[in-house]
Amino acid sequence: MSVVMVLYFLSFLVTMHSMFRSESEQIISAMITRGFIDTLLFFIACHFFIRPYLKLYLLPQNKFGWNLLQFMCFAFVLGVAMFVIAMQLDKLSPFGSFDFSNINIQNQDDPQKNLTLNIGMPGMIFLGAFNLLLMYCIWSLSYLFWHTLVSKKYLQRQMREAQIQQLTNQLNPHFLFNALNSIRALIFEDQEKAAHTLTQLSELFRVHLQSHLKPVSTLEDEWKIALRYLEIEQVRLEQRLQLELEWDDSLWHQQLPTLALLTLVENAIKHGINPNQKQGKVEIISRRLDKKHWQLCVNNTLDGEALEQGTHTGLANLQQRLQLLSRKHKLSYRKDPGRFEVTIDMYQAELAMELVDDQDTYR
Repeated sequence: MSVVMVLYFLSFLVTMHSMFRSESEQIISAMITRGFIDTLLFFIACHFFIRPYLKLYLLPQNKFGWNLLQFMCFAFVLGVAMFVIAMQLDKLSPFGSFDFSNINIQNQDDPQKNLTLNIGMPGMIFLGAFNLLLMYCIWSLSYLFWHTLVSKKYLQRQMREAQIQQLTNQLNPHFLFNALNSIRALIFEDQEKAAHTLTQLSELFRVHLQSHLKPVSTLEDEWKIALRYLEIEQVRLEQRLQLELEWDDSLWHQQLPTLALLTLVENAIKHGINPNQKQGKVEIISRRLDKKHWQLCVNNTLDGEALEQGTHTGLANLQQRLQLLSRKHKLSYRKDPGRFEVTIDMYQAELAMELVDDQDTYR
């Protein structure tokens, strides 16, 4: 509307200036005053009458037959009212009013070909209303085009969120299966540890269910969830699981897909530590590359070809979620002899929070 207001006012001044030969201060002041009146009335008509009509009647019904004709009639009647109001307000101007009822068209080369047009009040109102009708139609088309783009963008984001939510849901059965297996192994060995582990699992699911509703979480929240899972697995694996951490404290508030770190840790333990009867190690590293890029790495020791037995479903889901958030996020993994490394490259400036922010703005 701000852009439309400026363009309408400038176009009015250019049109009026081309119609008058006199450039006296009074004519210019009267022109500016009338331009301000017409622009203000045009804003009132579009914002308080045309826009509600489009949103309440034309857009919901999604029919542009008779409804379009009704809109044209409505816009014309509105144009008549606004033009009459503009004429009355123009008479109150201290610089004089514009009288379009008597128009002289002069030919500088041949004065005998000068033309005089006398327009009565009904004809002047009709022409003024018809001119406003055209302007209302142009504004309505622009508004409908803008509204369509916003709606399409909003629906695309809803679909992306639904895809992210679906991919997140696929992680829950896998995680629950591993956690319950850990508790089952403890029941016959140490009932107190089993009860404590079950409490940890309950608390883990409480936090997990809360974060599950969000497409993204902070690195700090992700670590809290992963730490509970590691504590449960530590009870079962004991000395077989060694943990090495290297955190960049400036990255705790950076965001990444919900359950991303848990997915990587779970994958590392399932395919790297579980098959190995010897002692294994999981390394978690966060590092900043530059002002806009940072990395999260999860490495684990590997026993032979154990990892190749996996389906890589967790990594594939996580990679899809990263791509849905931003094309600039990347997931890569590398297998070396005795070691498997997964790296997530995050682009800080374009994170998935744009999904939430744009929805709030739209609403």
